[in-house]
Amino acid sequence: GPALYAAGTFNDAGGEPANHIAKWDGSSWSTLGDGTNSSVFAMTAFDDGSGPALYAGGSFLEAGGIPARRIARWDGLSWSALGSGIDGGGGPVSALVTFDDGTGESLFAGGQFTEAGDESASRIAKWDGSSWTPVGSGVDGLSLLSLSVFDDGSGLALFAGGRFSEAGGSPATNIAKWDGTTWSPLGTGVDDGVFAMTAYDDGSGEKLYSVGEFTVAGGRNVLKVAKWDGSTWSPLQTQNLGVTGSVRALVEHDDGSGRALYAAGEFIRAGGETANRIARWDGSDWYPLESGLSSGARALATFDDGSGESLIVGG
Repeated sequence: GPALYAAGTFNDAGGEPANHIAKWDGSSWSTLGDGTNSSVFAMTAFDDGSGPALYAGGSFLEAGGIPARRIARWDGLSWSALGSGIDGGGGPVSALVTFDDGTGESLFAGGQFTEAGDESASRIAKWDGSSWTPVGSGVDGLSLLSLSVFDDGSGLALFAGGRFSEAGGSPATNIAKWDGTTWSPLGTGVDDGVFAMTAYDDGSGEKLYSVGEFTVAGGRNVLKVAKWDGSTWSPLQTQNLGVTGSVRALVEHDDGSGRALYAAGEFIRAGGETANRIARWDGSDWYPLESGLSSGARALATFDDGSGESLIVGG
């Protein structure tokens, strides 16, 4: 049945040993075998043709006691490697998403690596269930930190954000689009790291919302958050109040008053109002969530533990 999976740098869940990844079923925590031997930074579900499984990426070199370089598959009973895994660059896998680029649903991994399956792959690679392939010539820069799928009016495409200066060999500042064959920039991009992205309809049609540490998007002043409509970047409010510190996570959730976008990170103000590290955007205004959080947040998810869908925050 549905469960919530949490991952990070921890070694304990519910008072029991849990190496960097654990499962919450609504009433208790349980381990995923022996877990991993180092941190897990990204997870997603994917069916490679043999049934749905949970895929985890991070800085680890082992999962369940077997060699698995920075990415592994959990089928509910055991861990397995994805070929020879991901290497080069010395950094972790930071983002995972599924996307059909025209050849069938595949798993895309992003991070700070230069090899996947012993093939050159600059910061991003594709796993089709049996082998790794590069995604064009990838992105050139420090790291790819976030991946999202969005239709900007020309069909579903894969969007990549992070800290990079090129995509597909052409200028693309910290954010770019892969349509299955070609990389392209999103206007002039943004001036600093992109940590999370998600599609959200604010009442005027679906846009791609991006958050991070940037203060300029498409040449316009923004504060850590901006939206892309397929041709133009814009702030969320005409006053450009934004949020006052970095934003690490985004998720859409209905708390009973309608679908809204939730943002979490290190900020202490949103829309000009006090909002300690978490806030709600309803399409026109920001709202705090009571007194907020006491320190930085890193992850957001929604989960129904049997008592209705709730917003889950980790950090």
